[in-house]
Amino acid sequence: MTELRDLYGTWRLRSYYLENVDTAERTEVFGANPNGVLIFLPEGRMAAIITPGEQAKPLTEADEAWSFQNLVAYSGVFRLEPPDRFVTSVDVAWFAPWRGSDQPRRFVLQGDTLDIISDPTELPPTGDEPVRGVLSWSREHTVGR
Repeated sequence: MTELRDLYGTWRLRSYYLENVDTAERTEVFGANPNGVLIFLPEGRMAAIITPGEQAKPLTEADEAWSFQNLVAYSGVFRLEPPDRFVTSVDVAWFAPWRGSDQPRRFVLQGDTLDIISDPTELPPTGDEPVRGVLSWSREHTVGR
């Protein structure tokens, strides 16, 4: 059984898509090679940030607005709900409705790969359609580890 300490560390995003709960249609919101980092600290805090992998330097105000709209970023205190869920009590988020909410995630940890599936939700890019986020992460190994 996975223990909390098994999640500790820094994880790099390998893939991310939204899956429509009703149709199973997949949308790579941030393209085929999204960029992201997920950090679980022993003190019980997690932080995640995800952006499109292909981003040009913003040249106009519209480009800057697009950059901010194409972002996932949140943090909070997390807890493990065995056997395969963690819940983050969000206190900082790019998406205002998430602040003060609990964000549950199912996960599968196999070696240095962490796959996470969110509970169905409605997100800005999908409007009223319920979707679940499906993410795959690789443990980041740093010098001295």
